[in-house]
Amino acid sequence: MNELLDYFKNYIPISAKIEDNLKEIVIEKKLDKGEIILSNNSMKKEHIFVVNGCLRSFYKTEAGKEYTIQFAIKNWWIGDYITLYTDEKSVVSIESLTNSTVLIIDKTKVEGFYKKYPQFEAFQRKNFEKRIATLQKRILSLLTLTALEKYNQFIENYSVFERIIPNYQIASYLGITPQSLSRARKERIKK
Repeated sequence: MNELLDYFKNYIPISAKIEDNLKEIVIEKKLDKGEIILSNNSMKKEHIFVVNGCLRSFYKTEAGKEYTIQFAIKNWWIGDYITLYTDEKSVVSIESLTNSTVLIIDKTKVEGFYKKYPQFEAFQRKNFEKRIATLQKRILSLLTLTALEKYNQFIENYSVFERIIPNYQIASYLGITPQSLSRARKERIKK
């Protein structure tokens, strides 16, 4: 819980009353490596804050092929935004890639908290705006960049991930095959 408080305190002042109210709505959960915290076809509307470890959200086709949408490490948020903001069931799953600790806040509790403390809603809105911009950049890179360019961009932005995430999941995130990832790595080393 202290990690979430510190995260917020970096941006906005928090009184003891706000801290107490926040503690009332947050649930801490420890996850084992490989544990699924959200399964597709669920209606769970939860914001998930990563205290430590690494999680990923992914879509799995009927044929069993997985497409990684997002990774999340310490002080990052993750969730199924389709379910959070519509009345549709989730189409993604969220898995813990390492032993992890997360803080979970139910959407209805978050909305009640925002009504009491509108400065948090404004702060989180700014965070969501940044996430939307990041997602749009990701879509554009998936559509326009070569495998090497995607890998170079990934390393520049998320070098820490390469040490903790299996190659096939990195390839899935980049929208390339593991073989293409291997070629891109070799090409990068040559340069």
